[in-house]
Amino acid sequence: MKPPVPYSRSGQAVAAGPEATGDSLSDAAVVLMVLDEQRVQTIFERFEEGEIRRASRAMAHLGKVPIERVEAVLARFQAEVGKVGTVIGTAETTERLLRRLLPQEKVSDIMDEIRGPEGKTMWEKLANISPEVLATYLRTELAQTAAVILSKLPAQHAARVLALLPETSVDEIILRMVRMDSIQKHVLNDIETTLQREFITNLSRSYERDSSQIVAEILNRADKGLVGRLMSQIENREPHAASRIKRIMFTFEDLVRVDRSTFGTLVAECPAERLQVALTAAPPELRELFFGSMSQRAASQMREEVDAMPPQRRKAVEDAQAEIIAIAKRLADDGRIIILEEDEAELG
Repeated sequence: MKPPVPYSRSGQAVAAGPEATGDSLSDAAVVLMVLDEQRVQTIFERFEEGEIRRASRAMAHLGKVPIERVEAVLARFQAEVGKVGTVIGTAETTERLLRRLLPQEKVSDIMDEIRGPEGKTMWEKLANISPEVLATYLRTELAQTAAVILSKLPAQHAARVLALLPETSVDEIILRMVRMDSIQKHVLNDIETTLQREFITNLSRSYERDSSQIVAEILNRADKGLVGRLMSQIENREPHAASRIKRIMFTFEDLVRVDRSTFGTLVAECPAERLQVALTAAPPELRELFFGSMSQRAASQMREEVDAMPPQRRKAVEDAQAEIIAIAKRLADDGRIIILEEDEAELG
């Protein structure tokens, strides 16, 4: 006989509630693993999302629980236990239970949190790595290897990576993908092993301590005057680091690197009133890029409004430019615009 749903005298469910911490949370996990699915659903319906996450994590980490502890825990809820045997709580049993109770996306979110990075497959890890980093790695790989790796990625992510590779490499990689029938298991295993050893492991070691990335993100949000002064010091003392920081940083002036064939998409997404403010302090070349991507009438009207605009506070201009930059980054992440590397932009 299954024990009843554990409630306090006030009639509220007590298993894994907000006050459950430490051993009490572990005990609540034992109770949840013993109860039938219908009763667990009744309890979960009374929980907030955060409580479900905490309870699920405790269930997944429970391991094998001796019958003596099961009986002791259930006795505290004044439940009739019977012969329930031992309880084994694993990530797999927890996931099966959650899939019957919650939407799929919510289950995936909770289980990813429980398992952590080590619980993901090699290809899931790659799908979470930025296209820029993947493209840099694939530039040194054989076309056949790159074709296999890209074929295992989500289509949208693979498209973004391809957009960052040299044109000659892309042509060869696509041909290899077209001619690819099936991937032999040992070939795939070899590639996974190499990726883990030479790419994922090294990336995880360096990513958390990538000081250039940290500095670039800070400077991207700092006052322009401060940025200029600090970059001058870094260039004098650490020229290699300064070069890397410049590559990572993305300023309003860097919008000249947006490929001309996609610049119109950026213009169409920019709110006119914010673009006007941003362009008041823009270099002439960048202004003309924006105007040239508009209709003749719209460009003429925008020019008049920008020229007639009274002087703007520096913070207002920087805020407007930051908003345009954010739009550009979002469009680039969605694959709707292409942002060229500095050397590619100069050649163009």
